[in-house]
Amino acid sequence: MSAINEARHYRLSSGLEVNLQHVPHLRRAAVVWIFPVGSHQEPKEWPGLAHLTEHMVFSGGRQFREQQRLMPWVQQRGGRINATTQQNYTAYYFEVDPADLSQGLLRLTDMLTAPRFAVSDLLRETAVIDEEYRLYSASPHALASAALHSQITHPVAFADFHIGNLETFGKNTTTLGDALERFYSSGYNLDKSQVWIASPLDCQQQYVEVSGCFAMTDDPVIVDQQPRSRVAESELIRWQNWQGEICLAKQPGLGITLVLANSTLSDWPVLVELMTDNAPGSLSQVISHELGHYLSVRVERHYHDNQQIFFTLWIEGADFSDQDVKKSLGIWQQWLAAVSRISPKQFGHYHRLAQARALQLPAMDFLREHALGFLFTASAEGELKQSRLQHALSSIKSYALLRSRRDTPTQEVECQGLYCQFRASMLDSFIRLARDYSFIFYPQLSPKSAIIEIPPNSGRQVPLHYDNDLSRGVRIVLRPAAGAAISDTVREALTQALSPVFSLAKHAAGKVTWQQVSGNDLLYIRFDHFADLKDCMLNLITYWPSVLPTSSIESYAALSLKELLQNMPSLLADNLDRWTVSYSGPTQRDADSLQAMLSALPINWHSLQPDRFPLQRTLHYTSSDSEQATLIAFIPYKLISPHSLTVYHQLAGYYESAFYHQLREVEAVGYAVACRQRVYRDRWGLQIILQSSHFSAQQLYDRVWAFFDTVTLSDEALAKPSPLESESSGDNEVDEYLMAHFPLQTADKQHSETTDFSLEMAHAVLVEQVKDKQGGWIFFE
Repeated sequence: MSAINEARHYRLSSGLEVNLQHVPHLRRAAVVWIFPVGSHQEPKEWPGLAHLTEHMVFSGGRQFREQQRLMPWVQQRGGRINATTQQNYTAYYFEVDPADLSQGLLRLTDMLTAPRFAVSDLLRETAVIDEEYRLYSASPHALASAALHSQITHPVAFADFHIGNLETFGKNTTTLGDALERFYSSGYNLDKSQVWIASPLDCQQQYVEVSGCFAMTDDPVIVDQQPRSRVAESELIRWQNWQGEICLAKQPGLGITLVLANSTLSDWPVLVELMTDNAPGSLSQVISHELGHYLSVRVERHYHDNQQIFFTLWIEGADFSDQDVKKSLGIWQQWLAAVSRISPKQFGHYHRLAQARALQLPAMDFLREHALGFLFTASAEGELKQSRLQHALSSIKSYALLRSRRDTPTQEVECQGLYCQFRASMLDSFIRLARDYSFIFYPQLSPKSAIIEIPPNSGRQVPLHYDNDLSRGVRIVLRPAAGAAISDTVREALTQALSPVFSLAKHAAGKVTWQQVSGNDLLYIRFDHFADLKDCMLNLITYWPSVLPTSSIESYAALSLKELLQNMPSLLADNLDRWTVSYSGPTQRDADSLQAMLSALPINWHSLQPDRFPLQRTLHYTSSDSEQATLIAFIPYKLISPHSLTVYHQLAGYYESAFYHQLREVEAVGYAVACRQRVYRDRWGLQIILQSSHFSAQQLYDRVWAFFDTVTLSDEALAKPSPLESESSGDNEVDEYLMAHFPLQTADKQHSETTDFSLEMAHAVLVEQVKDKQGGWIFFE
């Protein structure tokens, strides 16, 4: 299976490398531009200068200024845009409709090749980065990463990585501006950089689109070989074996940190699939069984170049005692030996799973991973790929161990400009266990589900919504009922407990996904045959916890902004822990059988019905530990016709760029500033996000009200709107199912033909809603 239908690689007279990728499954075109310069290449006397440069180039170039710059331009068209500064590279990326590719690329080229480094922009961005630093320095995972980096003995640059703050930038803007110019001139050279472009358009169409952006007047040199990612190379990372303990406020666990020598980075996703497998017999399930806890696994990639990958395998969900650590580490060592012996068939199976996961990534994320070398690198047909994996695993000579515990006596360590609570000690390099553990790698015969007796008249009626559907197998969807949601604690408990079910379904060529889509937690299960679905449901009943924690949102004030946004549906819900279920399949008999099985789940069931209740909630939270004030709001549109939704959508595109410009760039309210269209509880609306360390929650609301009260609709608001799309799950199959079975309410049918609803009218309605705090408003400080 290959996602890339065709690839062309060019080298221009300037030395710039341009890579075109025809990826038919993408809906949008994406661009990634990589410069091999990051924090390791910045002057030691200017920590954070690489990060500051990344911020400053977004201020605009010679040709495109103000609202014609790349960021507002992409926002106005409903696209996505971002950038990142790492230790050894800086990358800029965006995705837009394919028709807008050339205009977006012109703006990206302008800002990267002729940036405008104005003093006013410098003052603003240093303040913004200082806000980002404050958020970063309070992140448990950032502190864990800094603690880890503090123990690297070589190269020393890893301990110097710094995102920057007002202290490191100093007060002399002239000196800082000169340093910025020198760093840009030395690092942002075209002959060292790469541009990657992926689109559903074929390569010839892309060439026609982009040739003018790079002045391809002469025939460029065509590069035959597969290009390598242009990131700066580091010497091999080294440390002595050691053990560290850190305090993480929310997520205790065990982290095993490794440096993996890997000449073929595209095999990395296969290793991730193997490490994060949660099926019975996997690493996480063996450790979970031995320790008596539900444990989840995740992989955090800290650094990579074309020779090595520096990462941590986190095993999370419990405080690890000294004995737990030794047993888990010994099990991991046995698993490492076992995984190096997997068969070519098993390697191919996990390789296909990794590629399937990559196909679900949005265009920008897909291209970024591919450009960095992690996806779809070409290789000789018939090559024994598992031999490369064996070679990479044999390169592991040492490892670090991080134990994150709630209550551990620690010392303070300064690293990367952060102060970490951390204690280091030596660690035995090999742990001998009294027994050998058997691990399971797929494909193989799936373990049979436990036989569960379902009482024919249990008294619990499940209001299963059945839809007769003869296409694409059998499918079931569980999600919170109308006006309901589940809390963070319930989501975490279910995710951990049901992880074996998800993995078994994946190995059996089924599909089980659990994610938030359009403001709802959604469990989607699909198989080709009902017998496989029935087996999966029996597993679901077996693994579903008999007792779940009671949903509560009282601790949400301590969550990060990302976690708050994830939990916004439960913050705005009228009820918690109410579920609804729907099934699509060919026969009523199967639906009846499924309905009887579902009655065994300890769930508070409700019938499937649209959420017709008005959304109105204002919440205030205080936290003694937080130094940030946060405002999150969701304002549902007052729709009167399908046309009115189009008008609101057009208006939201204008708000997004204007709001960001005014509050982020002009008023410097804070680092997190957004106003964008979203869907929550099956209704369209406007989401507002503000976070600041120097404004109170009330002052943040005042800034929002001032914006809506004074903003004027310019001609740009009348530009052609981008296509109206709800939030994507990243999976076309899931999106198509939701569109057919859970359509969003768009208007009152009595006024479905109304077309005289203007932008001015929609704006006036939203101004009143903001003034009266209509919808859901949540304040944290």
